[in-house]
Amino acid sequence: MKRFIFASDLHGDQVDQRSVKALQGATKDFKPHYRIFGGDLMDARPLRKGASREEKAEGMQADWRAGIRFLKDQWVPTHVLMGNHDKRIYDLAEADYGIESEYAFKGVQYLEKALTDIRCEWLPYGKKNVFKIGGITFLHGLYHGANACRQHVNVYGSCIFGHIHAVDQYAAPSIKRRVAMSAGCLCNLDMKWTQNKPATLRHNHGFIMGIINEKNDAWAAWQVEEVDGKWHIPGKIKTI
Repeated sequence: MKRFIFASDLHGDQVDQRSVKALQGATKDFKPHYRIFGGDLMDARPLRKGASREEKAEGMQADWRAGIRFLKDQWVPTHVLMGNHDKRIYDLAEADYGIESEYAFKGVQYLEKALTDIRCEWLPYGKKNVFKIGGITFLHGLYHGANACRQHVNVYGSCIFGHIHAVDQYAAPSIKRRVAMSAGCLCNLDMKWTQNKPATLRHNHGFIMGIINEKNDAWAAWQVEEVDGKWHIPGKIKTI
C-alpha cells in the first residue's frame, strides 16, 4: 500500500495558517509517498472577472510569496495541479496587455523555477489534465455547488478534488466502487469575494489522507476536517 495526502486551495495570502500547521503535523506522522496539492496556490483576486475596484488596485507580491513559501518551505508537495485561480496568471502572461503581461510572465517563470527546485510534477489546468494513482483520479475540480461530487464521479469515476472548499463525498451506484471526495480548503473561509454568498456557509478547512494499492486499484481515504476550531487527525494506520 502507498500512502498519500491531498490538500487544496491555499489561495496565497488568504492562507489559514492553522490549517497548514495541521497538514504539516499529519504529514510528519503519516509519512505519505505522495503529497498532492490540488490547485489554487495563489488567489490572484485582482484578475478575477468580478473583481471590485479595490481588488483591482491591489498588488500581488504578498499573494505570490505566500504561495511560494508553502511550496518550498511549508509542505513541499510531490505533485501540484494548477487551479482556476492559478490559470488566471498564466492567461495574463500569454495575453498582449503590455507591462501587465510581462509582470505575469515573470511571475510564471518564478513559480516554475520553484517547482523545478523542489522536483515537483506540475500539471496544467483542464478537463483532461489529471493525476492518477491506481484507481483514483486527482484533479483540481471543474464543477461547483452541492452536486459537485456527484458530477465529478460521473465523469472521472473514483476521484479526489478541491475547488469547492467544502468537505463532501458521493458514492455512485456501481458494481465496481466509484466514490468522489472533496477535500475542503486551506484558506480563510470568509474572503472578501465570498462574504455575501450563502453557498459558502458549507465551506470548511480540510484535507484527505489515504492508502492505495497501485496494482489492483484498492484504496481507502479519510477526510480530515476542522471541527469546532479543532483538528481530529487519525493516528498510524495499520493493515491487519
